[in-house]
Amino acid sequence: MEDAAHAQGAAADERPSGDERPVGDEHPRSRRSPAWVLVPAVVIVIAAIQLTLPPTVTIGPLWLIPLIELVGIPLGIAIRVWPRRDDSWRTDRFLDRSMDVYLCFLAAASALNAVLLLTTLLANSEDSPVRLLLAGFGVLVINVFTFGLIYWWIDGGGPLARATGKVVKWDFQYPQQASGQEPAPGQEQTSGQAWTPTMLDYFYTAYTNIIAFSPTDTMPLTHRVKMLFTLQSSISLVTILVTVSRAINMIPIG
Repeated sequence: MEDAAHAQGAAADERPSGDERPVGDEHPRSRRSPAWVLVPAVVIVIAAIQLTLPPTVTIGPLWLIPLIELVGIPLGIAIRVWPRRDDSWRTDRFLDRSMDVYLCFLAAASALNAVLLLTTLLANSEDSPVRLLLAGFGVLVINVFTFGLIYWWIDGGGPLARATGKVVKWDFQYPQQASGQEPAPGQEQTSGQAWTPTMLDYFYTAYTNIIAFSPTDTMPLTHRVKMLFTLQSSISLVTILVTVSRAINMIPIG
């Protein structure tokens, strides 16, 4: 009887209190990844490039879209530092959905830039060809950073799921995963056990997609990623084959 009571007391001491996180919840540790530090830097670069675009390639005041894009900085910080507990799932979901909406806005702004740049060239804008050419390159850079962030955010359920080994279904298949560095089907993946892509891998995937207009070494596995690949390739197709080529033809030679 004394041994049973002692065991029950020890079990009670090991149970987390209301202010403590359950054992095995690695969300705080997973958020120390350098990728979370890169998110504000990438957002700042996107907003800075937006500010340099000609007025004809954006809508409203020049500061409007960049100001909205800067919302991603406090949002990313909030997702990183917010303590996720079982009793805070409503706040967790709100933050996650807010990031989804924010990334959709970034994608829409990138597509809008490409369309407005095309219509500006077709309308014989008074902007110099060199400035329009630089604007085309800026739109491409925004495209890479925007979709790289999107791919980083959604793959396998998000960066927190990947860092804690709680991925249910991958959206991408990288060569390292196909070569046996990934746990076998049905085998539980734990943090640090298998290779997982970093933010640089997602930026590289976004870059190769706009250059080759198709996946290269990284294969899209889910319908949503295939649709995102199609959207990104379409934006780059308009920007590279139509916009940039026309801007080059407008530059006087000799």
